[in-house]
Amino acid sequence: MGHGSQSCLAKLRLMRAATHTPMTLHNLDSMAWASLSGASRCDSFDPSMSTSPVSMERPAPEPAATLDLLAGGQLAFERIWRRIDEARRSIHVRCFDWRDDETGQKTAHALLRAADRGVAITILKDRVAMHYEYLEATHQSFFHKKVALVPRLSTWFLMTGYGRWGSLRQRHSPLADALVAHKNVSVARDEKRFDHAKLFVFDDERVIVGGMGIGDDFRLVNVDFMVEVSGADAAARLADRYAGRVPFDPGRSFDYLLHSFQGTALDGDGDSLADQRLRLIDSARNRLTVEMAYLGDDRCTDALVSAVRRGVLVTILTSARASVIADLNLYTCDQLLQRTRNADNLRIILHPRMVHGKAIVIDGEWVDIGSTNFTPLSHGGYEEVNLYCHDRRFAREVEDAIARDIQEGSPAGARVPYRGAYAWVERAIVARQLRKTQRRVPHSGQRGGNQ
Repeated sequence: MGHGSQSCLAKLRLMRAATHTPMTLHNLDSMAWASLSGASRCDSFDPSMSTSPVSMERPAPEPAATLDLLAGGQLAFERIWRRIDEARRSIHVRCFDWRDDETGQKTAHALLRAADRGVAITILKDRVAMHYEYLEATHQSFFHKKVALVPRLSTWFLMTGYGRWGSLRQRHSPLADALVAHKNVSVARDEKRFDHAKLFVFDDERVIVGGMGIGDDFRLVNVDFMVEVSGADAAARLADRYAGRVPFDPGRSFDYLLHSFQGTALDGDGDSLADQRLRLIDSARNRLTVEMAYLGDDRCTDALVSAVRRGVLVTILTSARASVIADLNLYTCDQLLQRTRNADNLRIILHPRMVHGKAIVIDGEWVDIGSTNFTPLSHGGYEEVNLYCHDRRFAREVEDAIARDIQEGSPAGARVPYRGAYAWVERAIVARQLRKTQRRVPHSGQRGGNQ
């Protein structure tokens, strides 16, 4: 481990060492786990029951910025649309998916109104996501209407591999044309940037970041989160992180975890977003609450197994059937159960709807939430952005939201059924996509994912 990695890890350890007491299985909160087991109602889950010495004796300082959790797509998009209507100077949008449906069109209309009143708008829309726009939901992409031969073949490949069929017949969108043609709007949509980030920046003052693309399924169907960060240096810190002017600092009350190819230097000595996240998981002493869309990175699986084995209460909420790599997800869940011998302090909850959120809460105090999955593609291929914060109040809000989502799910049994052949194919697809990003984008560093 490089010097930068050691210094970051030392900071995390120092924050806990003064009051840390050993955690054994006798400390497990049986009431909390009974609420997740199906034997009693899930709404009895109370994260505050933890006896974490850090949270009880050394409360974290209030963050310099205000953090507002937007749990669920309807709440998130109402806030996004309101902020667009309130914007005075500038709006910056980075998105992976933008569907041509009611939500996509309402977002475009709001941005056009802002442009008409003189707001400067920049939209970075990744072309890679057009394949998923053709494959999922309404099968209509907002910006990518012309389907050339190579994208057509790539989409057919994904449809075959995932066993799902979409549509390559795209309806023309005068609204998209108007947005692209507006003098106050700059749209970058033709480049494969491998940018999986989902964020909005308003007037260089306020940031909304999380896991939601722009579309009806994100607003009305999926289980997901966005977070509004305002005040202090919310937007300035994000700009500094993207520009590589400052490294990730776990000692701050909030920061941004990035996997970024364009203009972002490695944090420390070979320190990547994957390294930073794995250290956060390794730092858990009492409980680890995870809501995750996609699994499959062996390093994350190993870190979760290690957490269970050292007595940490681990809760994982994911989809019973994810929109893509569904069998790889289920295979990973089954591996977690088998490798921990169905430990009492591990609960995996499978949700009937698409769980698209990506959130980790460590010991009721630290939160990692954003666009980054537990996959090799997120950690070493796509550009990603997550909010990291040390804030007990916000951590409690995120855990409460996950507990509400858990009420709709079902606990996994001793084994999680999956289709082995499909899991193998899905792993191969992810590996192929990862190789494509590494061929096309300049990298620096090798440990835990390139940046």
